Amino acid sequence: MRLFLSEHTGDARPDTLVYLRVADVDSMAAAFGVPVEEAPWARETELRDPDGNRLRIGTPRA
Repeated sequence: MRLFLSEHTGDARPDTLVYLRVADVDSMAAAFGVPVEEAPWARETELRDPDGNRLRIGTPRA
């Protein structure tokens, strides 16, 4: 999969959120050195780019 985040002015407001569902959130979190949080619906981690846009990555609970 490829995800293109636009840098064009006006495409999205600052602090935008993209949520990605993945099979193994732990390996993604380890790759970026960030913790995994427990939520009632999923195990999740969150990354922010320099502009403050958020990528939340989660593995749904069974």
